[in-house]
Amino acid sequence: MPERLDWFADKVGRLIAPVRLSCPDPGTFRARVGTLDLGATAFSLFEHTPLHTFRTSSLIRLRDPEHYQLALITSGSAILTQHRRTVSLTAGDWVLFDTSHEYETETTDRSGSRHLLLRLPRHSVPLPPDRVDALVATRLGGGGIGEVLRGHLLSIARHGGRLRAGDTERLNAVTRDLAVAFLAHHLDRRRTLPDDAHRTSLLTRIDYFIDVNLADPRLTPAAIADHHRVSVRTLHALFEGRRTTVAATIRRRRLERCRRDLSDPELATRRIADIAAHWGFTNPSVFSRTFRATYGATPGTYRRTELPPQRGERRRRHGHG
Repeated sequence: MPERLDWFADKVGRLIAPVRLSCPDPGTFRARVGTLDLGATAFSLFEHTPLHTFRTSSLIRLRDPEHYQLALITSGSAILTQHRRTVSLTAGDWVLFDTSHEYETETTDRSGSRHLLLRLPRHSVPLPPDRVDALVATRLGGGGIGEVLRGHLLSIARHGGRLRAGDTERLNAVTRDLAVAFLAHHLDRRRTLPDDAHRTSLLTRIDYFIDVNLADPRLTPAAIADHHRVSVRTLHALFEGRRTTVAATIRRRRLERCRRDLSDPELATRRIADIAAHWGFTNPSVFSRTFRATYGATPGTYRRTELPPQRGERRRRHGHG
């Protein structure tokens, strides 16, 4: 029915930007939409039967959110035209497009298309805009960093509904940084990044690598340097601008994860030593001293202060039992 197409146009307009739609047979059109707003970034899933989409200059004047949209085709095939470039896309391909410029998309698979979309506000991408524009409407391969980003987005799709309060803010930062690292990877391959932007993109990838490997006790400056194909000396030089060291960064982030777990009621029965070991602290005494030096209390004291009292303890505190 035509109203289905109107409903979908409204959804696209709200989640991406206003567009004009057409399809071969409006009466048989089918679509499904899912979304999770993380804050500055947002993750959406679109699935629909064959469709033609137009983002025109008049619609841009009507409303322009000034976003990049990073799309992963998960099934079907499509064509995207923007910046006088046309790219054919199939399952597994990534593509970037920009809401501030005219574009046109067309589903070329008769069974339709399914794709994931990640919203990235232009101002949140710390890469040269003219360099990023060179990636628009080009096929972006997956590879290592692409597979990590793909797994991250699919995990959001599966578990996003169970996020706790406060998780979305942290997830927003991780998702943005990972997407920026993905774009920077492709800029590096094209040798278009100036030195400052190259350092920024490399640090973004290093930060993400540290965060996802904090639980590994083998996470060392040498391991980080080896993974990113730089020397340990170069790695330390990158961190000099932050007025900290690589080892201090790892230790601080591990301590923060431990502090968070110690204040989590769901983990109240887990041994402190197990929490420390989970985040890469192999020596309980060293962990206890480091935690106390950082937060001014031992891990046990911190936990007792932060966690709500258990039922029996609450009764004793009020003189019962």
